[in-house]
Amino acid sequence: MDKKHNLSITLFTVAASPLPYEEKLKKIREIGYQSIQGGLQPGMTNAEHKALLDSLDIEMSCFGGNLPDILEDPDKYIEGCHVFNCDEVMIGTMPTECRYDYDGYMRAIDMMNEAGYKLSKGGVWLSYHNHAQEFRRFSNGKRGIDLLYENLDPAGVHFLLDTHWLQSGGADILEWIEKTEGRIQYLHVKDYRIAPANYNTGIGETDKQFAQVGDGALPWQEIIDCGLKHGIKAFIVEQDKCYDEDPFDCAAQSYATLKACGLN
Repeated sequence: MDKKHNLSITLFTVAASPLPYEEKLKKIREIGYQSIQGGLQPGMTNAEHKALLDSLDIEMSCFGGNLPDILEDPDKYIEGCHVFNCDEVMIGTMPTECRYDYDGYMRAIDMMNEAGYKLSKGGVWLSYHNHAQEFRRFSNGKRGIDLLYENLDPAGVHFLLDTHWLQSGGADILEWIEKTEGRIQYLHVKDYRIAPANYNTGIGETDKQFAQVGDGALPWQEIIDCGLKHGIKAFIVEQDKCYDEDPFDCAAQSYATLKACGLN
């Protein structure tokens, strides 16, 4: 579905802030963001939520949900997507009990394909958000990401890749954006930073950190250019931790870096 803006943010980035939801939205808007990744908002109807976003001139890039809830009540998510003009519901991961081995992955894939099929009846895709654990290799030689790529049904299930977690898993970000063309519409963007101080760097045993876009090691102009070339509709800022920094300052730095890369 057509959107005005290809630079978006998930409010998970500012989850540590004690501000109420509406005040978080106002601060995000003050930074310059006019798009968020959202979902069902506790205490609000979809119509009330949409009116709030409209009052701030904010659109929704894509929806979020969890797999068991989508399977139980897909119509709730289809309705939400229609209200916000969204065509995709992201799940953040697979059920914990499915992450340990080949059989677990295949069970999760069956569940995701079922959820994707149910959502597709309303013109909506499911999308799967990766972390690093999908790049673990099983005893049969297959990695989790290979199982997902080979067995998720593109008719109902897309990928929503995450730049930091691709890097953390040892993957080539540009390669995976290109590989999933036609099966990916949205990309989570956060940087990958080597912890800056107070760690043993003598033999390379350094901790990595989440980082605002432009404060780490990732090649952002290449990533943005590759994403646009291969059909990414929105680049969604997500930063899991901001450590001792103000999350809105982090969101602002990510916004400035991505605007400089040509996003809006």
